[in-house]
Amino acid sequence: ATRPDIAHSVGVVNKFMHNPGRSHWDAVKHVFRYLARTKDHGILFGPNKNSGVVGYIDSDFLGCVDSRTSITRYCFKFGNGAISWKSKLQECTTTSTTEAKYVAVFDAAKEALWLGRLAHTFRQVDSDSPLIVYNDNQVIVSLSKNSVHHNALKYINVRYHFVRDCVISGKIGLEKVSTTNDVVDGMTKCLSADRFRSLRHQMGVTKNRSS
Repeated sequence: ATRPDIAHSVGVVNKFMHNPGRSHWDAVKHVFRYLARTKDHGILFGPNKNSGVVGYIDSDFLGCVDSRTSITRYCFKFGNGAISWKSKLQECTTTSTTEAKYVAVFDAAKEALWLGRLAHTFRQVDSDSPLIVYNDNQVIVSLSKNSVHHNALKYINVRYHFVRDCVISGKIGLEKVSTTNDVVDGMTKCLSADRFRSLRHQMGVTKNRSS
């Protein structure tokens, strides 16, 4: 009953639940139709090709047209299936794509630390190994590893530099991934059907083989 593939759609229509119009109800019915067609789909956990938990992060700069705030999206996988994901408005107003992505990494880093401790408790990961988190922006990777002051982040609240401390201490590892393989790309925007199905599969949402 858990469907990360509809996180983006549900997040959009949820903003209008207190004063919905006809177009919003039509969008909700579209989600219902999609769920009816894919009711035999669910998250399938299989052999874990990666070492432990891995995360993917993205953001939608100024994604909310009403509040003009950006949106954070992240998804963490284990055993090739999604185990934790979120799509939420950022608490601060960012002035660039770089800032929006940096804030998104901060939100995901807190979840990464918790999941890393949980995985270690169940002896699924080495406590000395950083939890790898992927994003599609090389600038963010460089900023997280470099303590030098950057103009691109001079207006960012100092608490968001918590990410840099986590990377330097080896608690998390931030790496670049191509947009094609960025699992949460489908949580930030509307996509073509083929692209959507590809990302849905990467999140581990597949058809039940017994159906």
